[in-house]
Parts: sequence; structure tokens; C-alpha cells
Amino acid sequence: MRIVVLLSALGLNALLPANADMVEHPLCPIVQHQIQVNLEDRESDVALAESRLEATRAIFDMAEKLNKDGLIERIRYLAFKYENDTATIDLERRRLLLERHKAQRDIYVAFCSHSGDERRTRIQAAQRRYEQTDCRRLGEDLAIAEIDLAYQKEVLTSVKDLRENNVATLDEVILAELDVEQARQRVEHYSKRARACAD
Repeated sequence: MRIVVLLSALGLNALLPANADMVEHPLCPIVQHQIQVNLEDRESDVALAESRLEATRAIFDMAEKLNKDGLIERIRYLAFKYENDTATIDLERRRLLLERHKAQRDIYVAFCSHSGDERRTRIQAAQRRYEQTDCRRLGEDLAIAEIDLAYQKEVLTSVKDLRENNVATLDEVILAELDVEQARQRVEHYSKRARACAD
């Protein structure tokens, strides 16, 4: 049964009843309560991400005006742009996590409150939503990783320029190179997972 695999992946397979056709199980209320608590946490995450985006957007708007007038260092402008871009994507990512959690909740509701064909139909529909939302969330993770890689490359270029002018130290160059390499590895990681999800 595919739902057993999914519940196992969610770390709650130990709460499954021995008889998969059993509608009422004493652990169902406990599991559903915990899922509701987690759902409220995800809703709070979305609200926090909205606040963060509002702040970063206001700062970036100011930075853009300064950049047009040549009144801000490029690296500082890029840092503000990076924060705004990642905050924009992170909000969508957290909304997707919320939707994924709602699908997870619906899986448990179907499992604990229904039986037979109705249970199977409800679980399959919720599982499709869960998987589709998770794939979209991986796409947002990849987008953030790509933005980070582009930003770290810009930082490395800036640090190397400073090094040539005897402003930055060699260890700062090495650390900037490390940041680029790690950002590249994250892009590769999320690219691989996104491709696997699409398949």
C-alpha cells in the first residue's frame, strides 16, 4: 500500500494500526492533533516569511535608487538584491510547505475517518497533492540555490579585486572560493532531486 510508504517517510509509520482496514484506532486522535499543531507552525512560518519579504523589499527599493545614482557599493547592492530575491522565493516555498502539510493532514483524516473505497480514493487524491506540492517545493529550493550561487560568484569576483588592490587577504579569497563551491554543490544536489521528482 503506497500510503504505508509515505507514512513511513514522514516518520510516523510506527503509529499505523496492524490492520490497515481498521477505521478507528486509538492513536488517530493523537496523530491528528500533532499534525494540526504542525500545520499551525507552518502557517506561522508563512506569516514570518511575509514580514521578512515586506522588510527586504523596502530595503531593496531604497538600494535600487542609490544604485541608480551611483551612491552605493556594488557588493552592498548585490547583497540587498540577494536578500530580496531569496525572501521572495522563500515565501512561495513556505506556502508550498503549508499546502504539503495540508495534504498530509488530509491523508491522516482519510485514513482514520473513512474505510473501503472512499478511504482509498481520498488517500490517493491527497497523496497526489502531497507529491506534486513537494516537487514544486524542490523547484523553489533549486531556485534559491541558483540565486545563492550567482551571488557568491559576484562576491568572489569582488574579493579578488580587493585582493589585487591589497585590501582583502588571501584567507578571505579562499573562504569566498569555498562559498562558491558549496553553493555549486547545493545547486547540483537540488537539481538532482528535482530531476528525480519530475521522473
